[in-house]
Amino acid sequence: MHFKILLTTHSTAFMTSGGGESELVQVAELLGDAGVQADIYGIRSRPLRFYDAVMHFSVHADGEAIIREILAHGKKLFLWPNVWWLSAPDPAEVSRIQAIAQRADRLLFKSVTELNHFLTHIAVDVAKCSVVGSGVSDRFLAPADKDLLPTVCDVSDYVLCLGLIEPVKNQLELIRALNSLELNGLMAGGYRDHEYYEQCVREAHRGIHFLPFIQPCSALLRSAFANALLVAEPSFDPPGRSCLEGAFMKKPLVMANGDWQREHFDDNVWYTVSADASGIAHALRAALDDEDREQKIESNYERVYARHSSSTVATDLIRHLIDASLANH
Repeated sequence: MHFKILLTTHSTAFMTSGGGESELVQVAELLGDAGVQADIYGIRSRPLRFYDAVMHFSVHADGEAIIREILAHGKKLFLWPNVWWLSAPDPAEVSRIQAIAQRADRLLFKSVTELNHFLTHIAVDVAKCSVVGSGVSDRFLAPADKDLLPTVCDVSDYVLCLGLIEPVKNQLELIRALNSLELNGLMAGGYRDHEYYEQCVREAHRGIHFLPFIQPCSALLRSAFANALLVAEPSFDPPGRSCLEGAFMKKPLVMANGDWQREHFDDNVWYTVSADASGIAHALRAALDDEDREQKIESNYERVYARHSSSTVATDLIRHLIDASLANH
């Protein structure tokens, strides 16, 4: 069955591009590599009637016009909610999202933790929900060009932190931890909160560098990973794809403890005992000094590769797409 699918998201998604937006691009890539025609909505996509189904990323209100068009054309709707609430959403938001979820043919989640979190707040038929892990590009398995990063940033022996700079990602406490340990850092990913970013820059010592958004899967991103001592993301929400990519590149990972983290990495990473600088510093030092470090890194690689290789995820995702598309026909 030659499957044709259109990938869409809400209209303001790429104003400040973060992990959710790069997810859309990488899902299109892994589906394309698996023989599915997966187009991202835009000037180069075909008319809606051409596609068997539409996969919509996010339940943001700005995407509701697109969702209405999809349903009006009678197309199957696969929905990736891509939400993580630090506090309960208000009743109006719950009602709005439930209305979207109820009209979707299938809801897709990247982890059991994310599914359970969604179901805590939103009432939806569990039979319509599927868990499909994030696929990591095979490019992260190829040797990286370690000489590339030094051409854009004069930093070495550093802790790498990827993602938009914003309070939920907790980069300021990481920077304070790096200051206390006199470790270099590379904060890559631009910012969503300018005031918070300015405070991070003010407090960072001279060995901590800041780079704007780096293209997903790019040679520069892989070079940044390859040159890093370790990868740290002590965020309050699940750290996401970048930690999976760090596992693929056999880097020690430091992160906050949580259900998402345990689901993906078990005991193969170094967890912070608290979200403040002292707790993060303790985990960074433990990751650098652990005698079992190499064994943990290798175990983490094997665990993450088995679950998140692009071929494994593409096969799983295509199965869900075809099963849902054949249903009710």
